[in-house]
Amino acid sequence: MKKENKLEIKIFYDNVALQKGVFSAWGFSALVKHKGKNILFDAGAKADLLLANMKALRVNPATITDVFISHKHWDHLGGLFGFLNVNHKVKVWLPADCSTTYAAEVRASGAECVRLSKPSKISKNIYSSGEMGKKIREQFLIIETPNGLALITGCSHPGIAQMCRQAKKLFNQEIALVVGGFHLGSFPAAKISKIAAQLRKLGIKKIAPCHCSGQKAKRIIKSVFKNNFIKIGVGSIC
Repeated sequence: MKKENKLEIKIFYDNVALQKGVFSAWGFSALVKHKGKNILFDAGAKADLLLANMKALRVNPATITDVFISHKHWDHLGGLFGFLNVNHKVKVWLPADCSTTYAAEVRASGAECVRLSKPSKISKNIYSSGEMGKKIREQFLIIETPNGLALITGCSHPGIAQMCRQAKKLFNQEIALVVGGFHLGSFPAAKISKIAAQLRKLGIKKIAPCHCSGQKAKRIIKSVFKNNFIKIGVGSIC
């Protein structure tokens, strides 16, 4: 398989840094590389930190082809316009929960912009889940790989188990990998254990929680998934 066809996920922005020379801060952003697409998944909270970490990780912003925003919280789109200042030749995929006014501002930067509410194709083998949730509307990225589906999530406000079930329902495929924020930081251990068991029952092969997942949740999920748990932070590649 050609290198450009292999899925690579590199973490740009997280509250944990696992490499020297990069900065950690509350928020999330990752580079998703697959089949010639370089997708910036979320943009963290601050553009200066996002761009500094990209430079430290030797990623040229000009190589980004698309920007995918999971939801409209500040720690996921705060760095967007700063990024667009250095590369506006991208297509920005917003959840429809972001207003038409916000989308117009994105277009005014010079970028293309699409607001999504339903499951949609982004590119070959790359899809948006469509918006999920009620109070907080959120989309996540679904990528078809030879090993199964790879899911990249921002905060998983609709519920990480529900989101995984949605992906399986849409594609009727096994889930090879789940990466991102699981929003379990404030949950009691008993509830986290129940969710971890649900994720295990769904047959997920590899799992990599970060950002808002919480250290307690990471420990519990690791105890359930054992060697299939991946520790990630700024600088990680999976």
